[in-house]
Amino acid sequence: MYTQGAFVIVLNENQQILLVKRKDVPLWDLPGGRIDSGESAEAAAVREVLEETGYNTALSAKIGVYQRPKFLDEQHVFFGSITGGQAIADGTETARLKWFSPRRLPLFMVPNRKRQIKDYVNGALDATITLKDVGMLAAIDLLKRRLGK
Repeated sequence: MYTQGAFVIVLNENQQILLVKRKDVPLWDLPGGRIDSGESAEAAAVREVLEETGYNTALSAKIGVYQRPKFLDEQHVFFGSITGGQAIADGTETARLKWFSPRRLPLFMVPNRKRQIKDYVNGALDATITLKDVGMLAAIDLLKRRLGK
């Protein structure tokens, strides 16, 4: 059974992308998370942005669905904009928020996020992509999933 997540690429007026520094693993990530049972990917994306950043968001487009067969995981990635709210300084899941240029992303990011951002920058819409997870960060992610964290 696949787990499903929803993540949002949020831009500001300077065309910078909002990233969150996670508390559980000190990596930068797009705001987002797991889709709850009975919840749509769109509703989960909006909910997760609010929970992790304090911002209300309106979704404009679906960039794609990223399937990770090795992890039995599927991630829905959207593009959205802020419609209200206020940035949280320190949340339950979020250690920090920061805006980044799509061309100057941080080195330590959750696996595949740079790929998803690149796809957005290159104009991807409603793509379905199967990812091959390799490297140290992917190995850590797989170990974390197997340990149930």
